Amino acid sequence: MKLVFLLGKGGVGKTTISAAIARKYSEKYKTLAVSLDPAHNLGDVFEKNLGTKPKKIDENLFASEIDLDDAVKDYIDDLQRTLRHAYRYLTVINLEKYFDVLKNYPGVEESALLEKVRSIVEKEDYDVIVFDTPPTGLTIRILIMTKMTLIWLKELIGIRRKILDRRSAIEKIQGEICVVIDGEKFDIPASEENDAVIKEMLEYQREMENFVSKLRNRSLTKFIAVLNPEQLPYLETKRIMENLDKIDIELSSLVINKYEDNEISRKIAEEFSRLSIYRVPRLDETRGLKALDEIAGLIGDI
Repeated sequence: MKLVFLLGKGGVGKTTISAAIARKYSEKYKTLAVSLDPAHNLGDVFEKNLGTKPKKIDENLFASEIDLDDAVKDYIDDLQRTLRHAYRYLTVINLEKYFDVLKNYPGVEESALLEKVRSIVEKEDYDVIVFDTPPTGLTIRILIMTKMTLIWLKELIGIRRKILDRRSAIEKIQGEICVVIDGEKFDIPASEENDAVIKEMLEYQREMENFVSKLRNRSLTKFIAVLNPEQLPYLETKRIMENLDKIDIELSSLVINKYEDNEISRKIAEEFSRLSIYRVPRLDETRGLKALDEIAGLIGDI
């Protein structure tokens, strides 16, 4: 499976270019175009009503739009199931109010979208998946979340192992550790082999490491910036590159949409000379498969 992420400032035509790239790949491969942008336009470009479930657009071409509220709900529900499984002895305690707080916790949208992307990559059966991402700020936070998650997991696993070591020491002195809640007895694990919590963390660490390795593998994943030949999109693209460098991800190419030969276009060509640069002129029509075929022809084998 190959992955393509389109990044850029809002309003530069990222969705149109995403759709055109998906259209181009679908000539040879089974391709899914996914909109992660809360202000969805992918359905408008394809002239189809889209939802979370992929809809067939044409031969080998499918598309979907991820609802942010649904993604957050799915993330909280999954987290709740995981915690209830890992901490069985807490099932007698009402945790609903804590999960209600989580819905409004800073970073929950980024975490939810990250998990949605990871789920799509792991579960969907396509040769190519093209992601039309949200405006730069949210997208960068989602990508940075991958690195932060691995850092947090490493620390949490270390803390959990210390807890299990101490439990093991106590168990050797006083025997099996257990708690009784509302008359029900729960054994407290003192080894990694019996501890559902650390098993869950180690499994999630493996999954996240595998996902991050895919993101950093340039033969599998492309990060493409879209911009207009204007000062603000140009400056934002520079920031995109700087932020991606911090998490060991490289831009592979650049699409100058609504291209015109001006000072900013020449500055872009100079600043990003090491990247492949594709130029798409201002077009009268950017909706529908016919228009996307025209754009795909201008982009070529991006």
